[in-house]
Amino acid sequence: MAAEQHLPSVLTPLYRKLSESNLLPEFLKGEHGETYFKIIISSWLIMGFLIILSLIATRRLNKSPGRLQALMETVVDSLGGLLDSLIGPGGRKYLGLLGTTFIFVFCLNLLGLIPGMISPTANWNCTISMALVVIIMVQVYGIKENGWGGYFKHLAGSPKGFAMWVMAPMMFPLHILGELIKPVSLSLRLFGNISGEDTIIIALVNMGFPMMPLQIVMFFFAVFTSFLQAFIFTALSSIYIMLLTAHEEH
Repeated sequence: MAAEQHLPSVLTPLYRKLSESNLLPEFLKGEHGETYFKIIISSWLIMGFLIILSLIATRRLNKSPGRLQALMETVVDSLGGLLDSLIGPGGRKYLGLLGTTFIFVFCLNLLGLIPGMISPTANWNCTISMALVVIIMVQVYGIKENGWGGYFKHLAGSPKGFAMWVMAPMMFPLHILGELIKPVSLSLRLFGNISGEDTIIIALVNMGFPMMPLQIVMFFFAVFTSFLQAFIFTALSSIYIMLLTAHEEH
């Protein structure tokens, strides 16, 4: 969480200007107000970039796609195939949530590699927010697929025999606890890896020009880990959906 506090940010002058003009809401005026401001604005910038990119790519769809349309179609098709392999047949219907999650997290991770910007995912407030959205939608999908009865039966361990029904009252709170822990573990994994990566980059930058070769190597490694962490976040979310939407006969 300290990465954005040790590197100069292009958003700092904007924050100070708005603060001096008393245009900031109260929750952005406290001790961590500047950090929250940078996270929010950075996330909005990525959302705006992805929206504009999507509009440009889909403005004139052709059977013989151009480079941008072909790239977008390849990304979407690859993500759809990944969801089918993780969730099973019909996994593509969750592409709206999980595909967007992958692209959004990947871009947020990469943002910190741009001089003057920060990675919002290097702050736990960002990662826990995204994890909560995913886990809430997992519950929604579980209820939609199996109904309320099937949903609560799953939380009770999907009992089938007499012994399992006897154990159900004990299994139910354990499964509830497991669902509550999921967003915490999902968010901490992403936050820990990206914040650690940013901390190393900051240390190398502060060492100056002699460390330039290692800085270049670390830059490319950071691009790889940004992709990897977005993939892991999406894959785990897919597995959570698969586990909760699986029908009893499966």
